[in-house]
This record gives sequence, structure tokens and C-alpha cells, in this order.
Amino acid sequence: MSKGTNDVFGKFTGKPVIVRSTVAGVHCGILETADAASCTVVLKDAYRLWEVFTRDRTGSMSDIAANGLKEPLSQHSIGARLDSVAIVNPAGLEIAEATRAAYESIAAAAPKEA
Repeated sequence: MSKGTNDVFGKFTGKPVIVRSTVAGVHCGILETADAASCTVVLKDAYRLWEVFTRDRTGSMSDIAANGLKEPLSQHSIGARLDSVAIVNPAGLEIAEATRAAYESIAAAAPKEA
């Protein structure tokens, strides 16, 4: 969806988000587009979160979105930054708006580009 096409995701467009998909796992990036009808999102400057630890004991995506990753950042397994990734998940998606600080903690924990 582009802005205005579907207000379900409209407020997240252009903001850092964490997306959980049963098919593609958990990603963090800046939401470019989303389509609720096809359960498709496109993220830019995206990272896949392979193994992460939260600051509280919930282990939830919501805690990461609100508070970022638990220190030390070296304990997390984050994929390399992708310019863009499309996630299609027919069973549904969870999208949580992330704080800028949370996004930056994930970026800081990712492997550095060579």
C-alpha cells in the first residue's frame, strides 16, 4: 500500500518498525510500503533479527521496539543490512513501531559492511 491506500499501516510509513512474519521471521527497518490485503510489506535499510535478547524478561518484539536490544550488543545475531526487503506473509503480519533508539541499537549490533 502506498500512503492513503490502506490506513491500517499508513501511520507506520516512513518510520522504523519491527515486523514479525511466520514465513520470513523478524525484521527491523524503515517501512516503505505495506498492503494489508496481501499481507505484504517493503522495508528499507532492513535487518533480520536471528537471535536477540530483550531488556525485560518477556522476550517480546514489543520490548525490542520500545527499548532496543539488551546490552552487550555482541550477544545478538543480526543479519547484514539490506537496502530493501519485501515480506509476503499470507497468514498475517505483526508490525510494531520502533523507537529511533531501538532501531539504532539493532543497526549497531549488525555485522559491519566490508
